[in-house]
Amino acid sequence: MKSKVFISALAVVIACFPEPAEAQFFKKLGKALEQVEKKVDKVLGTGAEAGTAEGDAAGTVAPDGTTVSNNLKGFAVDYKGVTWQEDFCGLDFVITNKGDKTVRVYSFDKMKAFGADGAEYAGRSIVGNAVTSLGNGDFDFEPGVPVKCVYALFDVPGQGTKMSLCQLRLTTFDNGYHDSFVEFRNVPLPPRPATVSTPFKGVWTLGGTNLEGKLILDFPGKSVDGMDALSNGIKCYGTVYVGYGSGASLQVDECSIISWKGEGNKATVEFVGGRDGNTYQAVMTYAPSDGTISFSEIRIVREEGMAECFVSEDLVFEK
Repeated sequence: MKSKVFISALAVVIACFPEPAEAQFFKKLGKALEQVEKKVDKVLGTGAEAGTAEGDAAGTVAPDGTTVSNNLKGFAVDYKGVTWQEDFCGLDFVITNKGDKTVRVYSFDKMKAFGADGAEYAGRSIVGNAVTSLGNGDFDFEPGVPVKCVYALFDVPGQGTKMSLCQLRLTTFDNGYHDSFVEFRNVPLPPRPATVSTPFKGVWTLGGTNLEGKLILDFPGKSVDGMDALSNGIKCYGTVYVGYGSGASLQVDECSIISWKGEGNKATVEFVGGRDGNTYQAVMTYAPSDGTISFSEIRIVREEGMAECFVSEDLVFEK
């Protein structure tokens, strides 16, 4: 930053020298300092600064003040905000290959994360299912397919803080291997939400003739593995599994609970139908007398296809 200020000052000095020789000297000196600054950035591994990257989202500023820098050529990066999970705080973003060919990105797990005080934090990348994983942090990104990703931060202060830099170093191959950077700067992390005690945590089952089911809940932890309407892997508040038939004729539906709002023994939830991709709303009721959970007031709130959901109001899940 100091070198930038000095270079700007040089421009003023140059204007004060009418003689061609002195002007040429200072112009060359200014260009030399710019090259030195670029080399220093490379040595420090800071990547491209906001507003100077060559990619498709160079220096964009999100509503929460986060600056997104992207010099991964041919890709768009869309920052979605910050979400607290049970054991980490995640920066949510979507990355899309804007070209017309599959692009292999190597080492999607090379990361650096620093707080506003300079402290370094552990991080891990979590990549959705809309991409081909090759193991070891390598992925094939299909053209035009948005991929949901999470930059997971561990052991960050629960009272809230600001991250000065969260950086991904990515490698692609085009007549040789090239490193690129996707960076999130000045990211505000809100305080961790207070723990809410609810009865909707645990595993319930149901059974009967040609019927089986399992209800897994974690309110408000959001720690259960599920899928969204595009079959991308997500962390959700619970899953509802219902199967009819047996053997080769068994038909199943596994729905992911993506939101909840409740008080006491009742919770209004939204879940994604595993068979049809529709988003449903329902009321879940916990009965303290016997520990069972039932569903009522089921309706579609976002329709993606013909309704085939197996979750119905006559099902009672037992602890």
